Amino acid sequence: MVYTNKDRVQVVIATGVYRVEGEMYVLAGSRLTDALNSKAKDFFAITNARVFDPQSGDLLYETPYLAVNRDSIAVLFPK
Repeated sequence: MVYTNKDRVQVVIATGVYRVEGEMYVLAGSRLTDALNSKAKDFFAITNARVFDPQSGDLLYETPYLAVNRDSIAVLFPK
């Protein structure tokens, strides 16, 4: 098994329907934009995820793992 060092980044993701807050892992020393620009993955793994209604701000779900489809992301930024 090959292990790759990764950095944990606290992120906020806005989709057309939800706001997601959690942790995204990127290759050690790389930028968040490098992960976004890589076309190798269709989904991003988000850990310790919290999903909110963007209108009311109400917490809808909490889950240890969430896969977010790249095409559903409108905005992603570090927290």
